[in-house]
Amino acid sequence: MENDGVLTSEPIKVDEFTKPLEGTSEESISLSDGGIREATEAEILDSLGEEENLISSWFSSFWVSSHDTNGEVSDKDDPEFARFKQGLLDSLNNGSTPEPISQISKDNSIWLMGVCYEVSGDRNSSESNGSFYEGSHYYYTTPGSFPHLSMQQQTLSPTNFPAEFYQDFTSRIWCTYRHNYAPIKPTHFTNDGGWGCMLRSSQSLLANALIIQFLGREWRRINRGEDSWDRYVEILAWFIDDMSSRCPFSVHRVALLGKQLGKNIGEWFGPLTASQVIKALVEDYSAAQLSVHVVTDGVVYKNEVYKVAKNNRSGRDFFQSVLILVSTRLGTDNLNPKYYDALKAYFRFPHSVGIAGGKPSSSYYFIGTQGDDLFYLDPHHSRPALELKAIQEFTEEEMATFHCDTLRKIPISQLDPSMLLGFYCQNSEEFENFCNLVEEISKDHMPVFTIEQEEPVYNSDVDFISEDDELGNSEKEEEDIVDVAENEAEL
Repeated sequence: MENDGVLTSEPIKVDEFTKPLEGTSEESISLSDGGIREATEAEILDSLGEEENLISSWFSSFWVSSHDTNGEVSDKDDPEFARFKQGLLDSLNNGSTPEPISQISKDNSIWLMGVCYEVSGDRNSSESNGSFYEGSHYYYTTPGSFPHLSMQQQTLSPTNFPAEFYQDFTSRIWCTYRHNYAPIKPTHFTNDGGWGCMLRSSQSLLANALIIQFLGREWRRINRGEDSWDRYVEILAWFIDDMSSRCPFSVHRVALLGKQLGKNIGEWFGPLTASQVIKALVEDYSAAQLSVHVVTDGVVYKNEVYKVAKNNRSGRDFFQSVLILVSTRLGTDNLNPKYYDALKAYFRFPHSVGIAGGKPSSSYYFIGTQGDDLFYLDPHHSRPALELKAIQEFTEEEMATFHCDTLRKIPISQLDPSMLLGFYCQNSEEFENFCNLVEEISKDHMPVFTIEQEEPVYNSDVDFISEDDELGNSEKEEEDIVDVAENEAEL
């Protein structure tokens, strides 16, 4: 494999950093137990409220049947949130840490990957029953899917949201199922419907990190011929489903590397496998100019991140941009409510590139929050595979298949506990700011992960004394005392 950003068609060898941890499975990855407080029964009931009836079968499948849904959601204004928002905005200007967050409330503001959008009172009051949810009829035509499975789907009207937010949302990269691509050898798979949703959600997370890396967070969709068009198309071409060296992050390469990690082609990926695949593929492709650090034990060790960021293939000793992936499971069957506040706060970080999460046939890519709801991109929509060609030959219509024009959101209570959180830090200053924000979150809320300077070193030579040893020592001490007393009596 070449070192100048060009790949060969050979599968990548898995090194010691990408092998699954011994004794670790997708189901047993980090369960964060530390924290500040437990959620009270009242908080849990309040977070569910009327929302629990909205999408009770949201994770039941990826096949959408036609349902009219008139669910209601209550968005309560809470001025306490303004304090955190202002502190975070100030931190972006001067690099300082925002004020501690006393409460992540049901504020009506929208946070999309670190950018805040205010929703005006007029816009909010114009909606029937104070709800953003609308009935919809959507059918996903996914080859190889299962028509007996159904799922309620709620979509939102763009007219009820700020235009700037909608432009930002529709500019995020959306990777979905594809069909009619070349078979993933040695199998005959020509589509990933039914098994590739976590794979596609992970691609979306990586693609958005790369867009920020090369075009900036402020970038928005453009027309062909504009200044950044070629760079934009080049990045998306990296994800086209082809074994060409020009497509380092294609479904073919992801699936083949997953096989080396113990996942058969056609088998669903969990967050742990997805994070290891991303790390291996990105670090093998120098043109991405990105390092990847994977967290599996709920702790980001700063010295490890610096080691990864500086141990890049450029050969220069400097902090290369790093993508931090936190693989975790926050509950058994359902997301533990005590993590709601921290998860919502992470979307307010300027470093956020979203959350890829879910379970087989139900993985989604979450990119923003409003109150107790999460905005997401749904990968369960199969599109024809794009043909790989010269950058100049791609059309706006083809590139539009990487963007979603339909707004969707769900209550955070519906989120599956298995997830992969992504954070992008361009330099060491941004990384330090990220660490400060994580520590602030941890002061007031149950954290999903924590920050430590370095991993503790345990002395393997420490002698452990058993209860039997302690008992034996006590008996010996008592015998010595008796002997001394007898000798003194004889004298």
